[in-house]
Amino acid sequence: MTIVTTPDGVSINYDTFGDPDRPPLLLIQGLGAHMLGWRADLCRQLADAGFHVLRFDNRDVGLSQKFPQGGYTLTDMANDTAGLLTALGIPAAHIVGQSMGGMVAQQLTLDHPTRVLTLALLYTAPSTDFIAGRDLVDERTQRPRARDRDEAIALYLDNEAVCASPGYVQDIAWLRELGGQMYDRDYDPDGVLRQVEALDHSPDRTSHLHHIAVPTTILHGDGDRLIDPEGSRVMHELIADSKLTVHRGMGHELPRPLWPQIITQIQDNTARGRA
Repeated sequence: MTIVTTPDGVSINYDTFGDPDRPPLLLIQGLGAHMLGWRADLCRQLADAGFHVLRFDNRDVGLSQKFPQGGYTLTDMANDTAGLLTALGIPAAHIVGQSMGGMVAQQLTLDHPTRVLTLALLYTAPSTDFIAGRDLVDERTQRPRARDRDEAIALYLDNEAVCASPGYVQDIAWLRELGGQMYDRDYDPDGVLRQVEALDHSPDRTSHLHHIAVPTTILHGDGDRLIDPEGSRVMHELIADSKLTVHRGMGHELPRPLWPQIITQIQDNTARGRA
């Protein structure tokens, strides 16, 4: 466990992979997801591709600071992200955000443009209007609390079933392991609800996306049941010189068979950025 405090006084837990002298690649997680959701194998492969990879727990999940009073937005979470870079002495980084993390990444790029070298947006959208599975999100977050570890794992597997890719076998063994690790680290469904409130209280970014000037790659799956791929098409239209890839058969997850393509797409995009 490595915790740093941002200039705003927020405690953020993070870890790293690879050579610190390589270009920094910062991974931002989605709703309720611990940093462990960025699989260590994937992080190592990204490090092998030439990056110093950083992943972290967003506020209100994992081992980062809790905000029981709530009342924050994605702007505050973007400030946390910029503050993490500041605390680590990193002037700017290549940014990768998935789902809600992609929304945070957009806000980070709009509010702190000098901190972002390039941007990779994975199955995300410019606003909550594109959450096609809002009933699925609400159902996932409004279930009774698990009474023990086994029940927490079962709930997690059920939650992740809606993220499955129609073209790929979902890695149930990994998800079972991750669900147990998340329970052991910090089981706090209330924090996830506060992140949902942050999503709902954050403004639509659509009219501001034309201000994003860094090289951007946008990846989505045509089998995503939670966020409509149309959100990625809108971002592609509004972000100048962005690249869009819609992976056939991919859901709201990163299937291992697609990792080589996804890593190459991130790598190619970073090559378009400034040093």
